[in-house]
Amino acid sequence: MQKNTEHTLNLTMTMILKIGSARSMIAAYRYEAAREKLRQAETELLTAQRLQVRRLIENAKAQRFVHSTLFMNAQSALVNVMGELQMTENLIGAFERWEPEAA
Repeated sequence: MQKNTEHTLNLTMTMILKIGSARSMIAAYRYEAAREKLRQAETELLTAQRLQVRRLIENAKAQRFVHSTLFMNAQSALVNVMGELQMTENLIGAFERWEPEAA
C-alpha cells in the first residue's frame, strides 16, 4: 500500500509540474512567439494527460481506486489549463486579424 501511495504521489507531482509549465507558456505578446509557446504548452499538457491515463489504467487493473485528493486536484488543473490553452489559441487568431504582429 505504501509503494502504491508513493507511486501515485510521484506521478501526480509530475503531472502538476507539467501542467504548471504549460500554464506559464500560454501568455505571450508576439503571435509567432506565442504560437511556439502554445506548441510547447501542448506538449507539456499531453505528457500530463498521458500520466493521468496511466494512473487511471493502473487503478482499473487493480480493480480499486486509491483515493488521492492531490491527484483529483491535478486532474482538475489539467482540464482548466487545457481550456486556457484552447481559449488562448482562439484569442491569438482573433487578435492577429485585428492587429499586425509587433516588430
